[in-house]
Amino acid sequence: MDKNSVVTILGTPHRLREAVKQSPDGRLHECIYGREIVKEIAVKLQAMGYHVMIDFEPLDLPRNMQSQSPKVERQRELALRVNFVNEVCRQEGAKNVVYVSIHVDASGDDGKWHDPNGWSVRVSTNASIQSKRLANCLFDAAKAHGLRMRQPMAQQKFWPQNLYVLNNTQCPAVLTENLFQDNLDDVDFLLSDEGRHVIERLHIEGIIKYIESL
Repeated sequence: MDKNSVVTILGTPHRLREAVKQSPDGRLHECIYGREIVKEIAVKLQAMGYHVMIDFEPLDLPRNMQSQSPKVERQRELALRVNFVNEVCRQEGAKNVVYVSIHVDASGDDGKWHDPNGWSVRVSTNASIQSKRLANCLFDAAKAHGLRMRQPMAQQKFWPQNLYVLNNTQCPAVLTENLFQDNLDDVDFLLSDEGRHVIERLHIEGIIKYIESL
């Protein structure tokens, strides 16, 4: 399929008001780091002629959508993202849209360093063949860059997970967890020039591989 006929929507992670989404030492804030990575991926793909959009760029919801209830605010944020993706699907046709939500994993919410590390990709529990193919393309790209991989089973490259943005978007959709924000070695790598380059490149290469397979 021609690269200009597919819309790639990149998903940013969470909001600044979302609690605990940072490294214990405060060097890495997932919402900020993820938006920086997403922006760089978008710029590079657009320079190569690909049609790219971002689901939600601001660090927080507009004031009139904020709430004293973290649960309510999270629901509003997720609905905003899903509605954006599905509107693009309505305009372009779901088969011509791909959604990649980019995050940094965590193994705890206690503000301490932990041992789990590595890269993974998630699909919905009822994922389409296309979503699984997209996940495989991203997994292969991450592995090719030498990242430590987290797999549910030896023969399976993606984790099925019940996530709102994956369950409710109409196009092929995946969510990547790019190492761990509460693992010290992972954080050091993510913040390095090499780490940023690897995270950007694996997404660019995986997305291009998927589009070229259509």
